[in-house]
Amino acid sequence: MSRICLLNLDGSLARQRDLFGTILPAAEWIPARHWGLRIRLACGFREFARFRNWLDRRLPAPAGKPAVVFYGSGDFHHVTLALLGRIREPFNLLVLDKHPDWMCGIPFLHCGTWLYHALSLPMLRRVFHCGGETDFDNAYRWLAPWLDLDEGRIVVYSARRRFRGRRWTGINHRPLLPEILASAENLRISLDAHRAELRRYPLYISVDKDVLTEKDAAVNWDSGLLRLEHATAIIGAFLEAAEGRLAGADMLGDWSRVRLGNWLNSLLIHVDHPCPQVAPADAAARNRRANAALLGALLSPDESPERVRTQPAAGMTRARG
Repeated sequence: MSRICLLNLDGSLARQRDLFGTILPAAEWIPARHWGLRIRLACGFREFARFRNWLDRRLPAPAGKPAVVFYGSGDFHHVTLALLGRIREPFNLLVLDKHPDWMCGIPFLHCGTWLYHALSLPMLRRVFHCGGETDFDNAYRWLAPWLDLDEGRIVVYSARRRFRGRRWTGINHRPLLPEILASAENLRISLDAHRAELRRYPLYISVDKDVLTEKDAAVNWDSGLLRLEHATAIIGAFLEAAEGRLAGADMLGDWSRVRLGNWLNSLLIHVDHPCPQVAPADAAARNRRANAALLGALLSPDESPERVRTQPAAGMTRARG
């Protein structure tokens, strides 16, 4: 089975012990609550470099099968940057996220800037961004990496609409809902233009559960438009196109109470961060179901525990071969 690691930055995963402790007893727990206070939402580049060095010591590069890392709230999505930097072969990146996370020109590292920095990684070939809805064509559009978008290095599949504005008019992007996700076959066909590229390199997958509806996941941000069966179908279709070659994966977007440990993240929490009120037990139950389904979509049938697998909803068949 692929190595499953639980980076405990905020305590959210500990509320899902029935999944990670009983069904997946081999999952590795890495205590990191002290780092959660220091890097949540934002941190300086030097602080992030210290965190990255610490993580490299606690999470050695796996030999053979890739790691699937769960690490809690979407406030930590910049942790993905540290995980991607460990990859030593060319790879493509699939991101499922309601927000672009590609803001440039920000003088510190933030969960909304990590993808911009990932574009500088020497092994990253192409980014496929799926399920986006918010901050693509509002004022934040001026902070987008337009050169990479213009050149097609970032391929965008929005959630439900085409983005507005003159810059987006020239960008070939297509909504997933409703037509592409009407059937697994439509989803496969939509990837035909990129199939050669996806076949050429292994695929890293990063899923922020804020891409899902509120019914399917409880998050620290605003919820997205995709249903859980949509997300698993997207993962399956991309993995099929990559011929099952997984470079690694991370899963985030679990709800937790916000606790902060430096002046920068304490300031930013009041500037641009929603604070949805949810019951912790209900959040854990919704996210446990989502994590199990997403993990089932990632793992091959022979290594996926029976209780982790989920059945696709009516009208949608799993796109993985």
